[in-house]
Amino acid sequence: MNEFDVIVVGAGPSGATAAKCLGEAGVRVLVLEKAEAFPREKPCGGGLSARMLERFPYVKEVLAEVGTNPIRRVYLESPDGTGVVHEQAEPIMYLVRRWEYDAALFRRAQAVAPVEMGVTIRALRVLPEGVELEATDGRVFRAKMVIGCDSANSVIARHSGLRVGDIRSEYAVDMMEETPAAKMQAARPDTVSLFLTLTKTFGYGYIFPKTEHCNLGFGCKLDYYLEELRGKGKEHHAGWVEEMKQKGFVTGETQRDGYKAFPIPISGPLAKTYTDRVLLAGDAGGFVNAFTAEGIFYAMTSGALAAEAAIAAVKANDYSEAQLKGYERTWRAEIGGDLEHSVDIQRRLFNDSGRIDQIVRAASRDEGLLKLLIGYSMGAVRYEELRNYMAASAVPKWVMSKVASMLRFGNKGVATSKA
Repeated sequence: MNEFDVIVVGAGPSGATAAKCLGEAGVRVLVLEKAEAFPREKPCGGGLSARMLERFPYVKEVLAEVGTNPIRRVYLESPDGTGVVHEQAEPIMYLVRRWEYDAALFRRAQAVAPVEMGVTIRALRVLPEGVELEATDGRVFRAKMVIGCDSANSVIARHSGLRVGDIRSEYAVDMMEETPAAKMQAARPDTVSLFLTLTKTFGYGYIFPKTEHCNLGFGCKLDYYLEELRGKGKEHHAGWVEEMKQKGFVTGETQRDGYKAFPIPISGPLAKTYTDRVLLAGDAGGFVNAFTAEGIFYAMTSGALAAEAAIAAVKANDYSEAQLKGYERTWRAEIGGDLEHSVDIQRRLFNDSGRIDQIVRAASRDEGLLKLLIGYSMGAVRYEELRNYMAASAVPKWVMSKVASMLRFGNKGVATSKA
């Protein structure tokens, strides 16, 4: 029945990383991708945290192949308009176009694994002897197990029973455009600008200057989008661009035809990311930082760890839930703390804009706090570093008590986080 050991559904960063690891290990792997070809369209801010290069050294080669803007300067603005700037000698993040970056990752996966393009999966069946994946064109693909890397709207997650319930409170919507610099320019091409404006629309804005494009967008919770912005996304986005122009952050004109809106899971990893013959990675498994919306690092990390779990399953000839449980242990050990804390911080901050104002104002007076706060927002600093600094900070106690309330956790772990 099984020509392949593993089928990877989706060839984005998580799927391409998993396929590369599996192919290099000699596993019989097949990649199924719904796009007809790479490069393919992919709306995304395209921010890579500097730690990506430590976790995946070959990404240095990838960055040499694509247009990359190393960012050393970050502007952060709180809801009350307080702005702070942090600069450093080494890049804090790298900005890329996802069209180019994903294509470079895909080339590496394609070099070691067969790929079927233009395949959209509509059904998954887990059988005693393997898995069957049915495509919309009627074709059926079989293997011993599957790794679902098929985006936030994952069919694999739904059909395996690993994602259930209403997504309204679990997702955000990112509304953005990525426009050629000839049409729109960032006033500071060396600066990432972040605007925490949740007092207006319970969301955040950003400007990411690429080498030849300007990426500008606005994100908000899905429930708010459905209640207030559905059908009005383009108009809201155009208004946001106009506000940025008036404030002097960008010049040029919005390109309405380039407007895109897409979902982002912001409630942390699913309660379970494995079951018999199935693993989930990337957005399909909820591997996105709920505070920063960073997803690429977590996608690639979960993809690599899912591949390692699949390799172990192939060697043991055991694809049971008990065997695949090791995947969850490994991702929790490496990135679980980051993701759990991000959920808790997001829920606390996005329910009280005053907390963000207090933190940013405190950071404007404390360079050490500012560096850690920006570093955490960019994925370059772990939560523990920020928390420990806050605990020993010389920030006045009345400010400290307000800020620390956002970072305080009980003896048994995260106070309010639920995966």
